Amino acid sequence: MSFSNLKEIYKQVILDHSKYPHNYGSLDSIYKLEMLNPSCGDKITISMDIENNHIKDIKFVGTGCSISMASASMLTDEIKGLSLEKAEKKINTFLNMIMGNDYDENLLEDSVALENISTLPARVKCATLAWKISEKIINDKEID
Repeated sequence: MSFSNLKEIYKQVILDHSKYPHNYGSLDSIYKLEMLNPSCGDKITISMDIENNHIKDIKFVGTGCSISMASASMLTDEIKGLSLEKAEKKINTFLNMIMGNDYDENLLEDSVALENISTLPARVKCATLAWKISEKIINDKEID
């Protein structure tokens, strides 16, 4: 497969997640956090149902650009059902990828389509917002 075909597939994956976000909605949960990206106006709330240190369910609501909405959708698909430890590892892998650092692409699913965001500094906050919210929820939960 050529590089241009791969770029087109990645572009389509991002558009699909943006137009038809997975796990959109809210959970009645004590594990809920909202954050804002003031530079773009993205606003996302993540809610998680955590039982026995596993993410039983995760949902998000929000408004923002297609990158932030697609990234939030991808996040929910990728960490739902994982242990907090595995979710945290996946989140760190994604954040390393977006920052242009070394990462294990085998640990990521659709979110690998956002890899080139690292070359667009103005969009990094858009792509990482939902992931940073989830990281904070997990870190706060582990303190409990």
